[in-house]
Amino acid sequence: MRAEKKYSKPSDAREVKDRHSRLPIVLMASSFLFGCVAPHNIDIQSNPVPKVPSVVWLVCEDQSMFMPIYGDSTARMPHLSALAKDGTIFDSFYAVAPVCAPSRSSILTGFQPALMGSHHMRAFQAKQPEVNTHTGLQIYSAPAPPGIKAFTEHLRVQGVYCTNNAKEDYNFKTPPLAWDESSTNAHWRNRPSGAPFFSVFNFNVCHESQVWKRADQPCDLLTDRFIVPPLLPENEHVRDDLKTNYCNLETLDKQIGEIISQLREDGLYDETTIVFYSDHGGPFPRFKRALTDAGLRVPLVIKWGRDVQGPARNKGMFSFLDLAPSVLAWMGISPPPQLPGTPITPLGQGNSEIHGASDRFDEINDRVRTIRTAQWRLIRNDMTNTPAGLDLTYRKQMRTTQVIDSLSMAGIEPWRTWKTGQRPRWELYHTSEDPWELTNLSGDTTWADTLNSLKQKLTLAFPESSDLGAMDEASMISMFHDLVATEALEAARLSRAKEGLIVSHSNPNVSVGWRVLGESNWHIAASGRPISAPKEAEVLELIASRIGWPSKISIVNVP
Repeated sequence: MRAEKKYSKPSDAREVKDRHSRLPIVLMASSFLFGCVAPHNIDIQSNPVPKVPSVVWLVCEDQSMFMPIYGDSTARMPHLSALAKDGTIFDSFYAVAPVCAPSRSSILTGFQPALMGSHHMRAFQAKQPEVNTHTGLQIYSAPAPPGIKAFTEHLRVQGVYCTNNAKEDYNFKTPPLAWDESSTNAHWRNRPSGAPFFSVFNFNVCHESQVWKRADQPCDLLTDRFIVPPLLPENEHVRDDLKTNYCNLETLDKQIGEIISQLREDGLYDETTIVFYSDHGGPFPRFKRALTDAGLRVPLVIKWGRDVQGPARNKGMFSFLDLAPSVLAWMGISPPPQLPGTPITPLGQGNSEIHGASDRFDEINDRVRTIRTAQWRLIRNDMTNTPAGLDLTYRKQMRTTQVIDSLSMAGIEPWRTWKTGQRPRWELYHTSEDPWELTNLSGDTTWADTLNSLKQKLTLAFPESSDLGAMDEASMISMFHDLVATEALEAARLSRAKEGLIVSHSNPNVSVGWRVLGESNWHIAASGRPISAPKEAEVLELIASRIGWPSKISIVNVP
């Protein structure tokens, strides 16, 4: 293993005196990660980071490996298969949370949600600005640790045009400087002529909800063409849901094809790095919301930019924490040292271990932690008095869930235990021998050394002092409130230098931007660089922004 790096505590991480004795853990989270990053076995010299002018993300929802590129030929997906033929298929790519909003938090920040405070599903609800409909608690955005920003802000500062079409849902309020555009109309075609771009396209046709909403859609797939995964019961209604999912995948493929066609129309396909992945595992019970390969392992295809050659397949272990530093490095920007991930390269060997966490899902509390290595998965269940099959209202709309509920009520195993039985404290799976993770080996003394070693590594990844899941949510919200109040944002400053107008801030963790009065979109400002405000402008709006803090907006006269 690589020797651990030691980092000093960030200078602005001031200790806050408060009635909450554990308040400093928010500030400790980043310093812990900097010293305990899982090793990355990458040889940058032999596997250089590719440099590309632009990047496009094609992001689907709630999908595991139900695709031809991973050996399941049920759905016809010619566009994705063609993209994969031009690029690299990654066989061991993992989300760090098995549900969308916490997972998306890790993607945008490059940081582990449980160590930041964005781990509870639906912590932030944009349409419910005060009280969470699931918990009755205050809506909140977790304050980002020092040095952690939306990685797109680093791109924008360097002149990369960043678009998001159109889903946000980061489990915190979207940073106002994260995107040049974030809407259903957002597109690289709207950028200034010749500007490099980073464009995200989100497709929701494969979301869990679309299994029941699109159940009656015309589809010529036959239910006897596929095998029901062993995590699900063999049942006609289950087969119908699987069929719907496969039909949704075919629709997804057409949507992917449209974006690729637009890149080709614009003459950008060859030079653009195109990334396809899912936000977490499959939409079904025992897939989504489970800290197993079914819930965390997701497809990843990267079609590299011009003159970048990659292998047909890469078996290295990568995670969502590697996405942000990857895009930054690909576009020639050094990733901030606070990011624990490592850029993905065509020949990169990835991580020796991947960590994942799950906590509250909507109205039901939970707390599970996991570590995945090349051969093993260890799961720690902290709430053993609750069953694995959390009785969530949302998932009851799926016929497969209804079937499992019926089987459980009839006392049929393993569905009864999954819905009503207590979970073991530890689950150990030999993933290379047991890919569906059905046989728990934690009680087998043959594997005692393996179990103890993984326990130690998991404790290092989620120490009690830094894992915010160890706090009850109400106390955590109060802690965040006190932290934000103590470190309230100051206004951005506008000054005139020889080079022109400069927007700045005393805190390097704060992003700043500007706009002319009447404009709707914010321009991001780079430290020490002049802004491009119109010469005739006499008054400007300035913004100081940091994830988890209320933005500070001010109106200033142009000096």
